Amino acid sequence: MRRHFMLPATLAFLLASCGYLESNPKAELEQQWLQQDAQLQAVVEQIRTQGIATVQQSAEAGTLAACVAQRLSVDPVGALINVEGALVESAKVAQLLADVNNILQQEISIDQLASVLQQGADAAAYAQSLIQSQGVEQALATLKTMVAQSQQFAQQDLGAHFKTVLNDCKQQTTPEKAAEAPSTAPAKESTSSEAKSST
Repeated sequence: MRRHFMLPATLAFLLASCGYLESNPKAELEQQWLQQDAQLQAVVEQIRTQGIATVQQSAEAGTLAACVAQRLSVDPVGALINVEGALVESAKVAQLLADVNNILQQEISIDQLASVLQQGADAAAYAQSLIQSQGVEQALATLKTMVAQSQQFAQQDLGAHFKTVLNDCKQQTTPEKAAEAPSTAPAKESTSSEAKSST
């Protein structure tokens, strides 16, 4: 059981020592993609900062944030969006979950984990995210559920899957109308009335 308490710190240390946390190429690519849409970027940052459940409860119905949070709350792998770079993750969902499970299941030593990170720091980052939010035992249970419920898109890239969710919500929610529109009409009318009265 002791390794369960040591694992998050060990993962964080090794990820940092490998330079993964300081310079994550996928995180940089993800930011480039998000910068193309300020609304999506804001929603993703809000979810990562506040959590899916909080955003789902606080977001106004019909908004982009509400849609994305709702979709992620019922998505088998929705929790993985908390990892920076997830939106451009090219690993197949099934393979990534298998790699994460491998990390969580094995008896971890620093040497062994360093070897795992050399093979794929991405999986370790997802494992760390689950452990930090849920603990190892719950993370294993969550992972088992993810595997069972993600069969429909198991061979899809994780990043492509998340982009589909975001883009679907983007299409379903109409851009917020400019607040000036209703107030502009009365303003024009008053201006017209003033013009008439002056004449």
